[in-house]
Amino acid sequence: MRVHDIDLTEIKPSGKARVDIVDGMLNVWTTHSVTDYHFNLRGNCNKRHNVLLPGEYRLPFRIDMTVKLDYPAFILFIGGGHITFASPGDDNRRIEDIAKPSGKPNQDGDSYDNSLPFGEFVDISVTYNRDEMQILIGGEERFYSRKMPYMRVKEYENYYPISIVAAKLSTLTIKSISVTEFDGNNPAVRGAFEETRLRMPPESKPTFESVISGLSDVFQNEVRETDAFLKSLRPLKFKRTIDKNGGKITYVSTDFGVSYAVKTYRNRLSHNFGWYIVTSGKPETWHQRADHMQETLEYIAQTDPHLASRMFYAVSDCIGCAGSVCLGQLYKFDGQTRLSCHGRVVLRMCRDDFCDVREFFRHTNALMEQKMTNGDALIDKKYPLRKESLS
Repeated sequence: MRVHDIDLTEIKPSGKARVDIVDGMLNVWTTHSVTDYHFNLRGNCNKRHNVLLPGEYRLPFRIDMTVKLDYPAFILFIGGGHITFASPGDDNRRIEDIAKPSGKPNQDGDSYDNSLPFGEFVDISVTYNRDEMQILIGGEERFYSRKMPYMRVKEYENYYPISIVAAKLSTLTIKSISVTEFDGNNPAVRGAFEETRLRMPPESKPTFESVISGLSDVFQNEVRETDAFLKSLRPLKFKRTIDKNGGKITYVSTDFGVSYAVKTYRNRLSHNFGWYIVTSGKPETWHQRADHMQETLEYIAQTDPHLASRMFYAVSDCIGCAGSVCLGQLYKFDGQTRLSCHGRVVLRMCRDDFCDVREFFRHTNALMEQKMTNGDALIDKKYPLRKESLS
């Protein structure tokens, strides 16, 4: 058995990942978006902006770390695979095999509860034995499997790199991290994990209140206030829908091609807005109803440049997830450029970001009203594919 206690100063960033040592602990963040859970998780794209542990490690091994996260999410990469922590509830690729990654939804991972307590340190332990895999969070067994494809790989002497990436807007603080290599199998101490425990039968008909019922009173009130505000706007005229599975609330302004979504998962939420893509039909026919992100940012900057700057920074960067059918747009603000998936702005679970959402749409509504008064065109019914913007 060999224990590698990692010197935090030897963990090196790459790409847009950033690190800082404060009080002997390592803060990790990135200034570029790294995940998109609506498409296959592109590991190579995300690894461009990660922090890499020194050396490579031989199976079987266990990774132990004490970390603190302030906002979803972070990903642990091992070889060609990954494990996500505190990702949104619709992430169906929470676990990817280290030896034979497929980029497809992992059925074992559907039952993996990867939630973390935000703002406080938690112990995480991940064991890759030759015949079993286990994830412990805060001492609780959150995942166990004897079915992962790597267990059937004969080359157990392979050495694997280990790296970590934090999502944009998140800060991951690492207090300690170690990797223990075992000479033989190190049987995991079993907990109470059951594959079916998260597969709860859905309500017959989810309601607005049932979707937000798991949130704290503070965030229930923020969602309610935003709900009332959006539905009151004219001419935007948002229409609210509830996902049949009860985990998502969507607001769509069909006349203006913009949407806002709140996704809940137990006591957590994520929310975002953007100029939506119409995806009915073949990929080559996908298009946007409209995209007024650039002019909205410029309009906001006239009276509230700090809000415009925050919104521009929170725009989700293109990670190349859609290939040749990408409808990414190139936006410019304050001397900077950002290639993005139809102006999607990803927001944090905090009161300030709910205030920013309401202020953004207050300005957007005023701009659309002004454009209608001036007789300007509001909607391009079919945008061409913008392959040139990907160069």
